[in-house]
Amino acid sequence: MAKQISPFLNMLRDSVGGAIAGLIAGLILGVAIKYISIIILPDVFEEGPQVIAPFLGMGLGTLVGAILGGFAGLKNE
Repeated sequence: MAKQISPFLNMLRDSVGGAIAGLIAGLILGVAIKYISIIILPDVFEEGPQVIAPFLGMGLGTLVGAILGGFAGLKNE
């Protein structure tokens, strides 16, 4: 992809890319935590970390990915 003239658009492109990468990485990490907690805590099905771990992983991954992607986009300028 060709570089844009505006540094803001470059930063925006990098932060959106980082957010998408963080979303996918957070989903993978959250699903891994879910299955590890199911193995360790087999009796708890309605409550516990296996219920909310994928969603929290996706949210945190998106936030961190967007911030770090934006910083990387600003540093490249």
